[in-house]
Amino acid sequence: MSDPLEQFLIEYVDAVGGLADAIEPQVYDVLMPDANAPQRIAFDPDALPEHPSAQLLTFGSALLNDLLERAQTRGRIGLAFLDDLHLSPHALNQRITRDLVLPDPVTLRIENIRPLYVTHSLFWFEVTYLSDEKEQALYPIAVDRYYGRQVRYLDELLGGERFADTRRWAFADAKTLPLDQAYLAARSAVVRTVRAEVNTRQHQTQTRLIAQVERMKCYYADLRAELAERIEKIKARGDETESLRLRQDALNREEALRLDELERKAQLRVQLKLANLLHVKIPRLFIHTRVAAKQLPAIHPASLTLTWDPLAEKTDALVCPNCQHPTFELRLSRQGILHCPECNPTLAKVKS
Repeated sequence: MSDPLEQFLIEYVDAVGGLADAIEPQVYDVLMPDANAPQRIAFDPDALPEHPSAQLLTFGSALLNDLLERAQTRGRIGLAFLDDLHLSPHALNQRITRDLVLPDPVTLRIENIRPLYVTHSLFWFEVTYLSDEKEQALYPIAVDRYYGRQVRYLDELLGGERFADTRRWAFADAKTLPLDQAYLAARSAVVRTVRAEVNTRQHQTQTRLIAQVERMKCYYADLRAELAERIEKIKARGDETESLRLRQDALNREEALRLDELERKAQLRVQLKLANLLHVKIPRLFIHTRVAAKQLPAIHPASLTLTWDPLAEKTDALVCPNCQHPTFELRLSRQGILHCPECNPTLAKVKS
């Protein structure tokens, strides 16, 4: 089946529990669960003379817009699995050592490796820019809900060809950041992006506004100059000029109103709303390691949990044991405290 609209109709009707019966190529009788009678739908305009009761489903048609709106309403939240991954990487210990920077005396000994499903939530935010014209944009933001970090490696997978409806492995789910916190993280990320876009749009709008105001002022200045010249000529003849002076006042009021209207239209307003949400569960290797160092009796912490991402084929930034920020480098204080380069280990509260 090559027609994407035909494929969409069949999949949508099946998803909602309806029936689609092919009468002939590109002509269907469709019965929706909430309908009392079937509806004949055609994709080929040439079929309409033989099926005068049929509705044409094509791009831009009211029928397609209605179906898309219903489909979007039903599909605002989805769940998928992406687990066609290689979960036994070669020389994992060496690859971890290559990805992380550790102090010379420190070594990590892998004690066990456990695969778990990590939930990634993809938020699609619809942003509407309202000024002298209306524009809309869609911003996808993906959040790794184990670490609570924004990730970008899912962008190229948004077509969904690798997604599955059911999990392939019997792995448990890793702990997840609460959805409300993930939403706030995603919203903050899109707000930063939108803020930069707003600044650009405001600059463009103000540039247009300055040019429009200048043209408007020149237009009314010419009208006033022409009116003033007429008044002088009439005064020279000794005739009454009151009506023209009233016209001058009207021009001034009209100019003020038009300039105010330009100012109001140039004000940029932004509306942000969550359009869709997709949870994608992806396996990740959780590597529990024992920390040791030569000539040091004790190190804090004595163990570290690292994660290996089979999708990106690299070690994730680990959580600093001292400040909890992501890092690929650890250092060792004189007190035997592991910490990242950005934090002060003397502030760490070492648990006994």
